[in-house]
Amino acid sequence: MDGAPAYATATLLLNPYARRAGRFDVTGALHYLRRRGLCVRLAVPTTIEAMRRAARRAAEEGDDLLFVVGGDGSLRVAAGELAGSKTALAAVPAGTADVWCREVGIPRRFRTAIDAHLAGQVVAMDLGRANGEPFLLMAGVGWDAEVARSVDPVTKRLLGPAAYVLYGFIDAPRLRLRSMGCTLAGPDADGFDGARPRAALVFSNTRLYGGVVELTPAARADDGLLDVWSLTPIGALRAAWAGIRRFLGRPCSGPPGLRAERARLEAPGIPIQLDGDPAGETPATIWVEPHALRVSIPAGPLPPVFGGPAAGEAASPYTPNR
Repeated sequence: MDGAPAYATATLLLNPYARRAGRFDVTGALHYLRRRGLCVRLAVPTTIEAMRRAARRAAEEGDDLLFVVGGDGSLRVAAGELAGSKTALAAVPAGTADVWCREVGIPRRFRTAIDAHLAGQVVAMDLGRANGEPFLLMAGVGWDAEVARSVDPVTKRLLGPAAYVLYGFIDAPRLRLRSMGCTLAGPDADGFDGARPRAALVFSNTRLYGGVVELTPAARADDGLLDVWSLTPIGALRAAWAGIRRFLGRPCSGPPGLRAERARLEAPGIPIQLDGDPAGETPATIWVEPHALRVSIPAGPLPPVFGGPAAGEAASPYTPNR
């Protein structure tokens, strides 16, 4: 890159219900951004529809950046309105797991995250869709969506990611394998048994699941494909072992998943989660929109999800997709 990009306009969108939103200094952030030369608009939506409207306005006004202070759910909603526009999504982590921020290396501290965007780079990424609803990270169908649907919002705010573990134990006795009637379209469609009973199917645009386990370690957010991971009881044990290895500081690895451009699930009544949020039930069509979304990430070598080097590997030259 030839220096940091020069931004002129931005919207600062704060989700007041995000887990760490109460610690965010809105007034200080606005003054700071204006001192850095940006014309900034503030939005503090209190409903999902108001959040959509605020993101849509940022896109229609042609803002350079939309800062979203919230979690992965807030980013998901905003991304759906920014798709196809010039406005880049700039995440400021304030949620429960902040998986996207971990995926691309956005710092956890608010001011540091803002600085990382102001001095960062903009790349284009794919946007997933499930029955039209957007997702940045993944769409899960089956057990993980059952758990996501069960988690109480108050418990989620209090316990953070541990709430999903707690409800996973609570829900475990009633979970059953199901055939989802799934068909794939894409490069690996012929190798997929769509009638096999499964615990869950995960359609990943990125690598990290829950911010910890790399269920799809080869996934790319800019390849026009979703990596498909099938969870069976054996697969769930392998995923748990991968998580343990990661906590111990050891690399996670495994066989590559299948890749698809589109999936159709015909079996009715199976819950769906998008980036950790409940999102209805099957039947469903899940697909990817290649390079539909511009996102702001820190400067430097691209993260692995955009083809950059993994930890310990040498960086290779790249040209940012601006």
